[in-house]
Amino acid sequence: MSPGSDAKATIDEVMETNGFTGESRFYRYTLPEFLEPLQESGTFRISANPDPSEAVIDVYRGGHIGLAAQIGSGLAFAESAENDWEEAGRTRVAIRLQDVLDQGGRIYPVESIITTRVWYFTLPEGGALVREVE
Repeated sequence: MSPGSDAKATIDEVMETNGFTGESRFYRYTLPEFLEPLQESGTFRISANPDPSEAVIDVYRGGHIGLAAQIGSGLAFAESAENDWEEAGRTRVAIRLQDVLDQGGRIYPVESIITTRVWYFTLPEGGALVREVE
């Protein structure tokens, strides 16, 4: 298998194991200045963090834990819209898994003490489409 097909197989396994589909939504609270309005009404682009600090489990290379910065620029999102990241002045946003996968992004579980399950997405295009903003 080529490295690309290995990654695809791993993504498929992660999705099947966790019950995700391309339509699965993931959530985070972000500062409004990290959201760029797009031409389509109600849609935004959220910027990737070029130097993320999350500890991720690298399921693509044997499951070891490493820093997200070693994986690539991206953002962490929670499975649940209700999470401990909510802070004053921040906006809750949601991304669709397929929008990340379409740009060649990958999904990694995050080693976290937060009560909700958290995932780190690499964003090779430097950001991702946000379809829901509250």
